[in-house]
Amino acid sequence: MQLDDELGRLDAALAAAERHAKTVLSGVRTLRRQAATGVVAGLPRRLEQLPASAEPLADALRTASTSFSYDAEAAFAGGSYLQELQAEAATKGLVLVERDGRITAFPLLLKLEPSIPAVRVGRKLERRIRPGVLTGLLKAAQDSSAFNAEAFLEMLFRAATNLARADQRADEPRPGAVVPLLDIYELLTLRPGTTAEYPREAFAVDLLRLDRAPDTRTRRGHRFSLPASTGSKGRSRLTVYDEHGAEHVYVGIAFRTGNVEV
Repeated sequence: MQLDDELGRLDAALAAAERHAKTVLSGVRTLRRQAATGVVAGLPRRLEQLPASAEPLADALRTASTSFSYDAEAAFAGGSYLQELQAEAATKGLVLVERDGRITAFPLLLKLEPSIPAVRVGRKLERRIRPGVLTGLLKAAQDSSAFNAEAFLEMLFRAATNLARADQRADEPRPGAVVPLLDIYELLTLRPGTTAEYPREAFAVDLLRLDRAPDTRTRRGHRFSLPASTGSKGRSRLTVYDEHGAEHVYVGIAFRTGNVEV
């Protein structure tokens, strides 16, 4: 059974228990008022009836305790939860793409955490995993996600400049040179633990967002291009899937001022 169905059944059982609990609570409150004010008329009879009024509540609680049997860890590992999540996402116009063990709802990166269970959205651990709820959260996060293209390009240019200085003792990347993006990423994540905070997948997402801002320039006026390389394979390729599920591959970046490559 799907998680949404299981939770719906549990919610219905708990709603019934809540109704019975209100009846019992109302009776207890009436008795407290009588005790507080000294209204003893009918008090023995109401006290005698109180345990019986709690029996439907006990029955409802027993029903609720057996109404949820979802194995989240197995559903996460077997793929049924992701299928349910994707189906719910489609009703909201949200595309969840699963490729090579990675899940994206561009520009969000998702990771299933079956042992908790939870879904990691970027670095945030989200425990609200009911498909209708989680996809609503993802849609809102997708719509409000901000990106500073200028700052990201500036960071890429500084990293490319540092690589040029190390390789050529030059002040800037060689004119017309295509700097491998993987080299830049490795430079940006030299500090221990940084790759966990900023995985390759997140770097690729930022590249696509930069690619959508083609007129962006560095503080010194450098513009950029992301030339494709059909010969690049494997590790040098940075792949990302957009909000429509289309694949984008990035390999290198080049900088220029005006119409001249730098």
